[in-house]
This record gives sequence, C-alpha cells and structure tokens, in this order.
Amino acid sequence: MKAAYSVPGSGVVKLREVEVPKIDDGELLVKMRAVGICGTDLEKVYGKPITPPMLGHEVVGDIVDSRAEGYVVGERVFAHHHVSCGKCYYCYHGDYTMCPLFLKTTIIPCGFAEYFKVPRINVERGAVLKIPDHVSDEEAIFIEPVGCALKGVKRSGFKPGMSVSITGVGPMGAIFIKLFKAFGASFIAAADLVPFRIDLAKRIGANVALNPREEDFAEACKRETDGRGVDIAVLATPSVKALPTALSTLRKGGVLLIFGAPEKGEKSLLDFSYIFLREISIITSYSTSELETNLALRLISSGVIRFSDLITHKFKLSEIDEAFKVAHDPHKSMKVMIVA
Repeated sequence: MKAAYSVPGSGVVKLREVEVPKIDDGELLVKMRAVGICGTDLEKVYGKPITPPMLGHEVVGDIVDSRAEGYVVGERVFAHHHVSCGKCYYCYHGDYTMCPLFLKTTIIPCGFAEYFKVPRINVERGAVLKIPDHVSDEEAIFIEPVGCALKGVKRSGFKPGMSVSITGVGPMGAIFIKLFKAFGASFIAAADLVPFRIDLAKRIGANVALNPREEDFAEACKRETDGRGVDIAVLATPSVKALPTALSTLRKGGVLLIFGAPEKGEKSLLDFSYIFLREISIITSYSTSELETNLALRLISSGVIRFSDLITHKFKLSEIDEAFKVAHDPHKSMKVMIVA
C-alpha cells in the first residue's frame, strides 16, 4: 500500500510502498476515506516542528478488519492518534494532553495512507468514534481540529457575551470564528495579511476583519468595546511575530490564548510591565482529548455549525505533494482535503 512520508523541513512529501499493517487483539485496520491537512502537518514538512513526525491525523475511514470488541467491519470511524493513560498525575488533574503516554501513541503508519492501524490502547481509551450516516466525510474530517479549538475555548474562560479577537485566519482561526459566533460572542474581530482570508473571515461571522499592516487592529477592537479592548485574544497563527498584535487588542484583565504551534526555539520579546500592570493572563492550548473530540462530533452531527465550507481543495492521495504545496499557500487555500 501507499503511505506519505517527509523529511522534516524538506518541503517535499512522497508516497512510499509499505506493507499493510497487521493487527493484533484489540486493534483495528481502517481504510482511509478522507483526511485533512493540518497546520502542524505543514510545519513538519516546511518548518521546524515541535510535534511528533507522523503526518495526517484528521482522518476518517472504514473498518476493514476488527479484532476489537464493539467495532465491526464496514463501520465508518474517526480515529484520534493520541490518547492519555487516564491514571497518571496529569490525567487525574484533567491535563490529558500532558500525560506522558499522549505523545507516544499514534496511528500506524499515518493518516495519509491507504490503510492504517489503530492500536489497542487508542481503541480502549475511546479514541475511535463511529460517524453517523448523515455526517459527510467533508464534515467528519473536522472532528479533530474542532476538538482542538473547543479545548482552546474552554481554557480561555469564554462565556457568552464576551468579545474576542483572532489573529490569523487560517483553518483554525476560521474554526474559532465559527465557534465563538455560535457560542454567543458579542463581538469578533479578525486579522490576517491575506485578502482572501480577510474576506472569508467576514463571510463566516467576524464583525471586523482587516490587515493589521494597513489598519490599526487594536483601535478597531477598542472602537467596538467602549475603548476597553476585547476580553479574549486568540493567537491562531504559529508566527510569534503576530504576538504583539494579538496582545494589543486586549482589555485590562483580558486573556491571551496562544493556540498556533510555534516553531521549535522561537522567542518573542514582551513588555512584562505592560502585562503585569494590566493583569493580562496568558494561556496556551495544545491538541485535544477524547472529551473534546466527542463533543466535536456531537456538534458536527447536530448541524448547528457547518465546517465543510472551509474546504477549498480536494486531492487524491496520489497527489499528496501538490496538495501540500497548495495548502502551504495562504493566498490559494483554506482547508485542503485528501481523499482515497
């Protein structure tokens, strides 16, 4: 079978011929139907990644062999690649993505493959979700990224009526806009450098969307919040250069949510007196657990929010290298989807 691999930072993704994984007791073999290209996938191919090297984790497929109780051949499923142990210090404190097991678990060989194996621990820990018939593959590939965003929303302390700024309108920034709008944000401002993404932000619910190099993002936020600034600022881009932009939009006592995964070793100079005197809280949010992926599936299944309109391109697995090139160009694409 074919599976995608890349040397980190090479800018090239290639398909290799590998053996179809063999499964043992408690495991599943899944035939890939669809998978989304994530920003962390792009980071692994083009940048200096801080996350594990496996490519493709927003994946949906059909079970073709099952040795796990409760799962049968033919069922369409989403499989989360990471799981926590549920019994360590971090799990007991609800910090599931900090569990030592979390980054040691994965699907094999990856999501960008004709077939992949779901290990027993992933199955037992609830990582495999059955997808209702009425949910399309186009919607189902958003289970994992929506789960990540839901975790970020929770960690930010968001409540209905709060105001929000989002710096970076890539696929994750767009998901945040949709979620905050549906959850009752009083005001949503978005900033990006690409006209295509600025226009999309306006279409999907941002009250204000602009290029911060051409307009003052902080002033735009203050105009709509009685001069205060927003309650929550989301840094949804991996570029730390955008950190001051996000920070400038916050009110006193506001929350800065750092969501975009920075490259390894990236640093930023901050005015700590500004942060201290304004009592700004800085929160980070990494990945997602089964708590959020289950909630994401329920949300997607309900149809209350649709995410498939963020898909701009579809490619076959055989076109994986071209798909990554398109996904890496913010002027051309939003969400890029790979299909079997």
